[in-house]
Amino acid sequence: MAATTTPSQDTGINITVQNESENYRNIRRNSSKQIVSYTLPEDSDKEYGYKRIPGTTTVFESQVYNRTIPQLSNELITPLPDFTNEVINQNFVKESKMYYQVGSTLQPIRGDELVEPKDEFSGRYELSPAAPSFRGNAGGTLPPGKKEGGQEVKASMRYGNNTHFGGISWSSEDTVNATDGYITFPGHKEIAWDNTVYGPPLQQYGYRVTKELIESGRNLNIRALVGFRVQAGSANVGAYAAIMRRRDASKGRIVTMGQTYLGSDAPHYPLHQLTYDIPNNQLVENALYQITTNFGTRDDGTFILGDKCSFEVTAQLPEEPTISWPTPPNENNTYQNVVSDDAQEDNSTAAS
Repeated sequence: MAATTTPSQDTGINITVQNESENYRNIRRNSSKQIVSYTLPEDSDKEYGYKRIPGTTTVFESQVYNRTIPQLSNELITPLPDFTNEVINQNFVKESKMYYQVGSTLQPIRGDELVEPKDEFSGRYELSPAAPSFRGNAGGTLPPGKKEGGQEVKASMRYGNNTHFGGISWSSEDTVNATDGYITFPGHKEIAWDNTVYGPPLQQYGYRVTKELIESGRNLNIRALVGFRVQAGSANVGAYAAIMRRRDASKGRIVTMGQTYLGSDAPHYPLHQLTYDIPNNQLVENALYQITTNFGTRDDGTFILGDKCSFEVTAQLPEEPTISWPTPPNENNTYQNVVSDDAQEDNSTAAS
């Protein structure tokens, strides 16, 4: 008998079926599924020949195998040689070149302190008399490049040499003239930050989100301080500051601070603080963040106090805690929520 055997080509036999003839006897197997070969009786009507059967595989544990298959010799057993490990050459890795990953950055394993990744995205911006929003020379020397102005501002209302026009909720020729041609449309107007203390340059007086910032994995914290003087005789005046987000052709205020101030208690000197956190996964390339203002009057007694204004953008690593800014001492205002991100600029007669 033969198992899984194919005759040579010169026999002329082609086995294509499993049971070629009923004259072949059935295959016998023992308890270990081994084929048992035995001879045919002389008077048997069965025949010798080829039979094709399915192959099988049996896996033994070593002890079972040794017990089942007799070990007749050692000719197929190769003992492992005895050998001693020997160091031929050593190439040590310099620990100064070994790093581990922290967030999106690599830190040296032997550094005494973590190496802070270079921050190319944070910035601080301020307002100076050289800005185009400056309210004239206030009786002093004009900054370089600043044209003569401020003729429409009463001398008694100049209040120092760093005061600025803000947005006005309504516009007319008188408004343009009263602001030396600076305010030409109604509603919120961006603060013209002209002094970069550090950080990337502003675009349209706003902070631009770049592809490189998004790829750095950093989050953004925006903070602005905006100081006002608010008075229009005895009239009540609305005065507001906001963070404006521009995306392509759309724009909208995402944070607005301010209120209507009573003329009976004027003048008022509020210091508004605007803050906004933007996780990295919510940053949109080319989005522009500006700080804007809007007054409900063009009276000379209402204006921006430049020395009390600043615009800070902090690009934080993911593992850094969220910044909690202290509340300004005279932030006596209400918080105005803006539901729609695409809110249009206010063109009513009252500031908001």
